Amino acid sequence: MGAADVNPNKKSVTVFMIHIVLLRGLAREAAHWLDFPDQLQTRLQILWGDNYQLHLVDFPGCGKYFQQNALASVADMTEFARNEITETKPGTDPLYLLGISMGGMVALDWAQRYPRAVNGLVLINSSAGNHPLWWRLRPAAWPTMVRALLTSSQAREAGVLKTVSNNAADYAHNLKQWLAIQQQRPVSRATIITMLRAAAHFRPRSTCAPAGLVLASEHDRMVSVRASEAIARQFHWPINKHPSAGHDLPMDDPHWVATEIAHWLAHKYS
Repeated sequence: MGAADVNPNKKSVTVFMIHIVLLRGLAREAAHWLDFPDQLQTRLQILWGDNYQLHLVDFPGCGKYFQQNALASVADMTEFARNEITETKPGTDPLYLLGISMGGMVALDWAQRYPRAVNGLVLINSSAGNHPLWWRLRPAAWPTMVRALLTSSQAREAGVLKTVSNNAADYAHNLKQWLAIQQQRPVSRATIITMLRAAAHFRPRSTCAPAGLVLASEHDRMVSVRASEAIARQFHWPINKHPSAGHDLPMDDPHWVATEIAHWLAHKYS
C-alpha cells in the first residue's frame, strides 16, 4: 500500500495532507472554475476524508491580482505559483498540479523544473509552443481571439464563452457568471496580449519525471485535441477523452473531470 488505504468506494485515512494546485488558462482566474472545485472536493473526501487541500491560484493580471502587470513567461508564472503555496504546504506533503490550457503549460513547466517536488500532474486541453499553430489555436477560433482584443469586454466574454463551451443549455447562466467576474476584476487587453506571447514561447523539455494524466475534449473548438494527444505520447501518459465537451471541460462537465481525477489518484495510492 502507499500513503493510505485508498479505493474509490471506501473512505481512508492518510498520514499527511495531499495538496492539489489548480491553475487556470489564459486571462482566466480562480472564480472561472465555477462548480468544479466543489465537485472535486466531494470525490477527494471519499478518498482521503479531510486530508487534502485545494490551492486555487490567480496569476498577475487576473483575479485578485488583476491590477498587476501580467508575467511575460510561463516560467515566471511557475515561480509565482510556487511562491503562492509555499507558506501553506509543508515540503514533505505530496503535491499534485492540475492545469487547463495555459495553466497546463505552467503545470508541465513546474513539474519539469522541480520534478522532486511534484508527485503528479493533470493537464486538460493543453498545448505547447512546439505544436503547430493551428493545433494551439484552431483556425476557426482566430476571429474570436481577434475580436477579443478589439471589442468591449462584454462582447469578448460572450464570444469566448461560445467558443470554449459546447454546453448551449447553460450558456446564459455561465455568461452571467463570467460577466460578473469581469466586472469585479476586469482583465485588460495588455494582460491578454502578454499571456498570449508567453504561451506562444513555451517549449517543454523532452522528458518529464512525474506521473501524469491528460484529459481532452474530442470536440474542443479552441485547441485541437491533437495537441493533448501529442503530449500524452511524448510523456507516455494515459489520455482520456470527453466525447462532447468543449475547451473549458471542467465547466461543461465538472462531474466527469472530477471523477477521472479521483480514479487516477486512487489508483496511484492503491
